[in-house]
Amino acid sequence: MKPAKYYVPEPESIHTYPDGRQVCSDTAAGKREYKARTVEMWERQEGLCAICGLWIELRLATFEHQDGRGNGGGFRDDRTTIDGEWHNAAVHGHCNTEKGSKRYQWVDGKYQPVNKFEEVA
Repeated sequence: MKPAKYYVPEPESIHTYPDGRQVCSDTAAGKREYKARTVEMWERQEGLCAICGLWIELRLATFEHQDGRGNGGGFRDDRTTIDGEWHNAAVHGHCNTEKGSKRYQWVDGKYQPVNKFEEVA
């Protein structure tokens, strides 16, 4: 048995911030959780891209952050629901790329762009 000073704890797979945001880590467990959340969103969207509305093969679905990941990920939130409401989406890779840094949100079951002059709830 190795002495306690050589013990290296397993890094956490999900970090939860004081404001409730969750970020999946870059560990193997974190990457599995991130993929599982993408699958969860794909299933709730019945396999349809939240942006273009066309079918996505599950293996091609990407995790789309409605609040973006810019600023070094300062606002990144990997949760799929917040207070029972849908958050984030599964989308085609090319739709995610075309979307760029535009913000989107779920409104009445549709994933819609946020007008930059409107307050994001």
